[in-house]
Amino acid sequence: MVVAVCACGPPRAPGEPSWIERDASRAHAIAPGSPASPAGPAIDPARIDDTDEAAVREALEALGDRAPAGKLALRAARLAHHRGDDAEAQRLLADAARAADAAEVAAAASALARELVTTPVDPALIAVLLPLSGPYAGLGGELRAAIELAPAAGTRWLYLDTHGTPDGAAAAVDAAVVRGAIGLLGPVGQREAIAAARAAALHGVPIGLLAPADGADAGAGVFRLVASPADEGRAVAQLAAQDSFPTVAVLAPRDDVGRNAADGGSYDPTGGDVEADVKAFLGLVPAKNSRLAAHLARHGKSGWTTFSPDVPFTLLYLPDRYDRAAIVAAFLPYYNVELRTGEPPDLDRLARKHGGHIPQVVQLIGGAGWHHPSLPVRGGPALQGALLVDDFAGDLGADLAVEFSAAFQRRTGRAPSTAAAEARDAAALLAAARTQAVSAASTSPRAALRAALAHARLDDGACGPAAIAPDGELERTPSVLEVQGDALILAP
Repeated sequence: MVVAVCACGPPRAPGEPSWIERDASRAHAIAPGSPASPAGPAIDPARIDDTDEAAVREALEALGDRAPAGKLALRAARLAHHRGDDAEAQRLLADAARAADAAEVAAAASALARELVTTPVDPALIAVLLPLSGPYAGLGGELRAAIELAPAAGTRWLYLDTHGTPDGAAAAVDAAVVRGAIGLLGPVGQREAIAAARAAALHGVPIGLLAPADGADAGAGVFRLVASPADEGRAVAQLAAQDSFPTVAVLAPRDDVGRNAADGGSYDPTGGDVEADVKAFLGLVPAKNSRLAAHLARHGKSGWTTFSPDVPFTLLYLPDRYDRAAIVAAFLPYYNVELRTGEPPDLDRLARKHGGHIPQVVQLIGGAGWHHPSLPVRGGPALQGALLVDDFAGDLGADLAVEFSAAFQRRTGRAPSTAAAEARDAAALLAAARTQAVSAASTSPRAALRAALAHARLDDGACGPAAIAPDGELERTPSVLEVQGDALILAP
């Protein structure tokens, strides 16, 4: 059993990863004493067209406007055009025109300039990258419905299909650039988000990701506008500290969500039988627990239900889906783990049950995956008094949450998920930042939007207030719900 002391989820690493891909091949021969050796590689002017982009840019930085800076800038412009970044290619051609050897490359530079396609930026257009076909089309349709319920503030949404693949996401970014979009919203898958963020950073287009994974980079124009499993783990740790739970244990599924939420014990979410993993988590392996082995020797199989386990934690976090969490929780009282129910514990009864000593009473807590109306019934007595943290409280939330839930229900015929509510708020935040960027009258609308997003705030939303932190990640205080009877209520 692994017990984490109020430390659920890894800390953020600001600015990681960098979304701008770079050529890793940077080893070049430098002639001793050559003019470029202090600041960059020596470049053979006759072989510039064989030189990789990283070496070309390093040499350009060292040379300034001195020859052969024109030839180097032309080479870099061709490479930028080849990868589809015509705006960068134009900037490099301007550098070539200022170089000492500009006359030598003027004809070639003019020919390249005629090939460049530049679309004027449409300051009202935001491209939304969603899986509108393929296996994730249902999710894409749900998020599109939610985004269309957000206040647009003059924004026009351009929906582009990623097909749920990284290549589709990168192609959607390219299509958005050709259409002149000032910014991007989405995609939703982690691998899609990485591909889209890299493409967006390359084109200089700010992007607000809807993928729940840490890793924004405000400097590169990459922002994350939804919560991640690690955010949920941090929220649980903060709640534990605030409510004086000194020790926190984590029992998570062995999948990506469980790994991202926290470090701790784990179980197989696909096998259907979690009992063996729960027993191992509680230290109930006779070969490793001599007290249990002796108890079973005296009482036989019935000893499993009368043994009082050692429980070294006060709060147990189960970051899983509501149906599996209910199964896992049911094994805890079966193995005599005492759970908080919301009512004061009967100490005399507990002492009689546990051989004269008062056992540790444990508070159960889950996350957004628990937020389902059937949870109280599925969990039964084991989940009475359990808590869950979720950004979206639904009908239990403030007025805007209730209004959004009703509007989404009318549009789709079903209640919105947390992902839908987060997408609605992400669209509202991005639309407000776009309005601010346009009013700034910047010569570079995309740079203005990037600057506006870096300090963006949402004073109210379906999920409550939110703000962009300096690292480009979204910050928001989640709601805390409690299981009482056959319903979920806002925790006091």
